[in-house]
Amino acid sequence: MLWYKLKLSFRSLAKDKLNSIINIFGLAVGMAAVILISIYVQHELSYDKFNTKQERIYKLISLLNNAGEKLTPYEIGLRLTNENFASQIPEIEEITQLYRGFTQNAKVNDQHFNGIRCHYVDTNFYKVFTLEPISGQSTNLFSNPNGVVINASTAEKLFGTTNAAGKELKMFGRLLTVNAVVKDLPLTSHYDFDMLLPFSGYPQHAGHQSLEYYTYILVKQGVDRNSTIKKIEDKYTQMLDDGFGEYGEETGAYLQRLSDIHLRSNYQQDLKPGGNINTIYIHILLAFLILIIAIINFINIITVQYDGKLNQIGIKKAIGAERIDLVKDFLGRTTLMAAVALLFGVILAEVLMPFFGRLMNRELPIDYLSNPLLFIGLPVMALFVGLISGLYPAITITRYTPASIIKGKLPGNHDTNLLSRILVIFQFSASIVLISAVIISQQQIDYMKNADLGFDTEQVIAINNLSQIQTQAYSSIKQELLKIPQISFVSASLHLPGGGGSGQIFRLYGTDIKNTKDYNEYRVRPGYFKTLGIQFVEGNTFTESQVENCKGIILNEAAVKYLNVDDPLGRIVWFHEDKYEIQGIVKDFHYASLQEKIAPLMFTCFSDNRNIQFVLLKVKTNNMTDLLPKIKETFKKVDPERVNYHMFIDDVCRDRYQTEERSQILTGYSSALSIILALLGLYSLTLFMVQKRTKEIGIRKVTGASISQISLLLFSNFLKWIAIAFMISIPVSYYIMQHWLEQFAYHITIGPLPFVFAGLLTAIFALLVVGGQTWKAANQNPVDSLRSE
Repeated sequence: MLWYKLKLSFRSLAKDKLNSIINIFGLAVGMAAVILISIYVQHELSYDKFNTKQERIYKLISLLNNAGEKLTPYEIGLRLTNENFASQIPEIEEITQLYRGFTQNAKVNDQHFNGIRCHYVDTNFYKVFTLEPISGQSTNLFSNPNGVVINASTAEKLFGTTNAAGKELKMFGRLLTVNAVVKDLPLTSHYDFDMLLPFSGYPQHAGHQSLEYYTYILVKQGVDRNSTIKKIEDKYTQMLDDGFGEYGEETGAYLQRLSDIHLRSNYQQDLKPGGNINTIYIHILLAFLILIIAIINFINIITVQYDGKLNQIGIKKAIGAERIDLVKDFLGRTTLMAAVALLFGVILAEVLMPFFGRLMNRELPIDYLSNPLLFIGLPVMALFVGLISGLYPAITITRYTPASIIKGKLPGNHDTNLLSRILVIFQFSASIVLISAVIISQQQIDYMKNADLGFDTEQVIAINNLSQIQTQAYSSIKQELLKIPQISFVSASLHLPGGGGSGQIFRLYGTDIKNTKDYNEYRVRPGYFKTLGIQFVEGNTFTESQVENCKGIILNEAAVKYLNVDDPLGRIVWFHEDKYEIQGIVKDFHYASLQEKIAPLMFTCFSDNRNIQFVLLKVKTNNMTDLLPKIKETFKKVDPERVNYHMFIDDVCRDRYQTEERSQILTGYSSALSIILALLGLYSLTLFMVQKRTKEIGIRKVTGASISQISLLLFSNFLKWIAIAFMISIPVSYYIMQHWLEQFAYHITIGPLPFVFAGLLTAIFALLVVGGQTWKAANQNPVDSLRSE
């Protein structure tokens, strides 16, 4: 019996191939979108949950006032140990810290390896975070001060095998031993590493007095979490107050659940780029919006097709078919279509997954059997979509008497048409909102990427991964680089232009200590301002004669305003327990993202070459193919074994908006899919309405109506619907996008163009779809039109 009904359903689908294809394709696209985005969302929500103790792990966040305005969160904090912190709070099981070591270079036998990501950790780090040893020690991983822990990929890279425990490598001029090899961390980890080194072997990194350390606390099982968290926060806040309170700093702290770090952090994450929970909500909304539009198409097409099946349904009811049996048959057909659509949706998702993964900058494997969300969720989704899509038309069509069905005079027909109109209006409203959102977001991204940052980022190259030999020879390297005709200026810095700075404090000399203020600091060498085209308001730049014992600072305009003095130039400040003079003031420039206001910034000139992280070059050529080898050869002459890297500062500044760009691209694809689905539904609806009005068209042609008049008559209804959708979409789109723009300190003003363009684009596509059908109907021979009924 089941096989018989399936055969009837397939035959029914085959009789109306065009509408069946449109229905199944629309549902397949909607389901593929849900599959792709649900996998991405599940991936984002699973961060750090591989840690076996993740429910008891918290990250300690420091709070300090920022330029006197508000408490600002910092993911780094003071040096905390069991002795000075955890022992005073018995509810703490472990406290462990990590110090970011950036990338280093290693030597194994005669081979040199670059770009090894290193972090320094406490010896109990493995007791808090899950590290799975596959070679070497399984406990006490960091007991050897001259030992290291590496992941499997690094072991393969350095030694050609994961069985590398006990093998030796040279780093920092020291011979180190591999204590253990651990499995690579999952992609869903908020931190990553190639190598971990114990603080016990590097005391210089374990004794910093400022905010330098990432702190994680494992609380004991069974303790009162709320009271424990308050104890920890109060204790750490007191420590911050002891260190910074005398300077007038307002302090605070909070604990953040490990599983919240990736998506719910209101600070910049340095260990690994973080996500945003609001972006996840947007992606979920986009997926279900596409699915809803596909379901609306389904309902519309099925509902308007019932005229062609009224006689069948009426005859079945007349010969005794119960209404429940008709509803079952109807829902069986729609569920079958949903199942077929799911099959094609899975295939479509498989085909698109590599592209989608690149778009979202994630590796997103589809594993159906081991993923309950897919293994159980997809069939449930297909069943739900099939039932919800077919339920309304099934109930609507089967509720009338056999006589009224056969005669085609249904009392509720007007209600059905009204529902179809409402659903079509909703589809086009959603499409217009999405299209205008894409345009506005693209305008904002273009504004940020092309905005005048206040300094010259073009043709500025930063060379990094410098060896100690190269930094010590900076002066001679600079002279050699300046001999290259294509290079105008050379300088060096600890901080990358366009990146973050160091947090520092100072006060005007002679004022109360509570008048100490916070500043971001860039440590630079002479030539920095010329290299980057930063303009002076007044005062002087740093000179070579100042390098050895520089007691001057340079401020930006925001720093001067924050300092709140009328004549800052030449004023003496108390900085690093010494007197410094404000020797220059530069114009404000956007050294951070345009999401943030320009913050107070100070420049200092440093003498220790070990602090050089970047050598900056201003070049006067676009021919980088010839220039870059010359630059790297200059560095290689000093240290032939070192591999240096380069980056372009304008790329660094533009790349800050990759998250916004990815969201904009995804919204763009979603809007394209939504309008395609809406147009497919409109095509079927138009085809039905034209067929329904075939006799009317013939009569109008006989009575003298022109082709253009008939076409305009048929198109006018759809034009009204699009106009209503346009009026609905404008305030909705404006509200959503204005709220989105408010996250940027500097943003565009929304004008009428995005809405006009979105409305016109939708209307043009609708005109092409509807116009083709209406023109064909209007050109039909009126005799054939009258015979059709």
